[in-house]
Amino acid sequence: MAATEAYLEKHGVTKMLDAIVNELVSEKPADPISFLINGLLKEAGKRGQEPALLQRLVELKKTLLSEQAEASKTLDEKAKLSAEVDKLAYRIKHLCKALDTAEANGGGGGGGAAAPSVGQVPVGHTAFSWAGGVQVGGGGGGGAGGD
Repeated sequence: MAATEAYLEKHGVTKMLDAIVNELVSEKPADPISFLINGLLKEAGKRGQEPALLQRLVELKKTLLSEQAEASKTLDEKAKLSAEVDKLAYRIKHLCKALDTAEANGGGGGGGAAAPSVGQVPVGHTAFSWAGGVQVGGGGGGGAGGD
């Protein structure tokens, strides 16, 4: 028993717990367990100690911040990919429209790509770029023309 009392005295446990319990009884909080835990954490802070609980919370915070940054990067990448999908869907829609028009005008049969008319090529494209880099029309020379 003497060793136990010496231990409690050496670390000031009895005095500390008495103070925390007296404060608990005085304040009568709705959540006494949390009140006691907070009292112990305050006492540890006064003594310059960092309890394992706080160390774990710091580790969790670092992990959460790291995962948040990774999630943010993933969302940015998703937004870029979504924008690219939208652009490709737009291009496919207009390519299909140009193909339908070419086939309706009888230009779909000769094995080569039919040159879209100026009205079918969207603004910002040439007939060459809109055809995906394939020489269109009767250009003869192969390779990129002077478009």
